[in-house]
Amino acid sequence: MSIKISSIDYDDVIKGKFITGSTNYSFAIDNLIELINKLDIQRKLQSARFYKRLEKDIIDGCIMPPLTIAFIDKIDIINNYNDNQIEEYVNREIHNAFILDGIQRLNTLDRIKDNEKVNRNKRIFLNIIICESMDNLLYRMITLNNGQRPMTVRHQIEILMGNIYNFDNLSLSLKNEKDKSNLKESFNKSDIINAYIAFLSASTNIENQKIIESKMNELITDKIINSDITSDDLEFNEITKLIYKMVVDNEYNMEWFKNLNNLIGFCVGIRRNFQYLINIDPNDFSQTVKEFEKTFSGFDTSKIRLSSQRRKSVDYFISNFNNFINKEEIEMLSLLNEME
Repeated sequence: MSIKISSIDYDDVIKGKFITGSTNYSFAIDNLIELINKLDIQRKLQSARFYKRLEKDIIDGCIMPPLTIAFIDKIDIINNYNDNQIEEYVNREIHNAFILDGIQRLNTLDRIKDNEKVNRNKRIFLNIIICESMDNLLYRMITLNNGQRPMTVRHQIEILMGNIYNFDNLSLSLKNEKDKSNLKESFNKSDIINAYIAFLSASTNIENQKIIESKMNELITDKIINSDITSDDLEFNEITKLIYKMVVDNEYNMEWFKNLNNLIGFCVGIRRNFQYLINIDPNDFSQTVKEFEKTFSGFDTSKIRLSSQRRKSVDYFISNFNNFINKEEIEMLSLLNEME
């Protein structure tokens, strides 16, 4: 298979052609991997450990994010080409191209190219740039790879939830910290974001004052990548709908969920027990939670980190809710004592 062109536009900033197209893994293996080391200014290859998950995803049949490749040539000549001539040019000159974005992805593909489970016919998408200025090419590379300080995973999720995620569909009343209205009926948006991070990472350990922020963000990113969030059909909006069901006419449940540690523990534990909890009556839920709270008060607070222990305990409680329901305090304490 060759590269098939889908669209052709002109980039006024770098004064060159911007083309979208696609090919398949087989073509990429035979023609694009060799371009990895073409430019000295390109990033060094990172440790394979960071891309173990991408290896698995490729084998499982994922669509890889688009690669960006570039050609340096006289743009006034290219401007006179029709669509078919540009497609012919790209395929003819592919060995003279440079990889602007996607080196790590191609290196990952290179490591597993001999794995018989890799579908070589799987489509891979390309952004293709043709311009005559090396300076402009370098500018585009910087904006693609290193043009700004990398966003933390928390910041990316904040942007996602602030600009893409439709809070109106969450079935919950949300407020910013500066909003003092509806205090009893509303959740802090920042708490929902933290709960979302916990849900994505499948971990209650999403903050630690003893770990510097940059390293904590790396840990969270690693947890999200390895959490198998794409392996099930459970969506976060389903979790918020369940929370709404529990709190809408139950003031005790509302106050319990407004405790951030409870909310985080719930959003982690529910991933393992959603089908059971979705059928629980809110009043039955509150009765079991009340018994859990009596049990939790049995922990010696002088010997534990209270917030961390609460998150872990709620996670365990929710993920094993079917074992806790209708149990009394001493029975619950026995169950919590078995928690790892």
